[in-house]
Amino acid sequence: MERVDLGLIIQQTIARFNHNRIGEKPLVFVMISPSISQVDWGDGTINEFVRLYLYEALLSSDPDKAVEVLLRRRAELKDMDDFVGVHPSYWVQLRVSGRGLKRNERLVEDLFTNLGYCCEEWVGVENSDARLGIFGPKGKSAPKLVFCLDSRRDTLRCDLLLPVFDYAPVPCLASGEANSIAPRV
Repeated sequence: MERVDLGLIIQQTIARFNHNRIGEKPLVFVMISPSISQVDWGDGTINEFVRLYLYEALLSSDPDKAVEVLLRRRAELKDMDDFVGVHPSYWVQLRVSGRGLKRNERLVEDLFTNLGYCCEEWVGVENSDARLGIFGPKGKSAPKLVFCLDSRRDTLRCDLLLPVFDYAPVPCLASGEANSIAPRV
């Protein structure tokens, strides 16, 4: 299990973008929850996806429109858990949103494909611009990832949802002690 510092990856990617892009640049607002900056992940695919997707989103965005980047922890998403078939301890949400972002499902699919994930399906909601992509690992043991595109009032929201599984050992099982039984009242 590799410890991935998503907060650092986001900061480095924005700095690299600001250094490399010539001319006008969009104003970027970043909010990173301090409790969720680092995540345990099986391999380096997630940091590579975040780096590539964020860079492409910033590069293709309108320089006159602000871009917001948000990293936060989400509690259970019951409908999502059941629909995707993944029941994590919690989800980590990376949102990139703005009025100047370009909607590009093909880019998202290509990035996931290059990192060993395949698109299981894109799901839309009737009378809505929201699209949900479910990506599963090809030939490896890894959790499914969810990507959501949603347009509202000329603002595109792109959410990457990462399932995180915390397996905390039960103290009495980890130390080999006998289970204590609560007295009956």
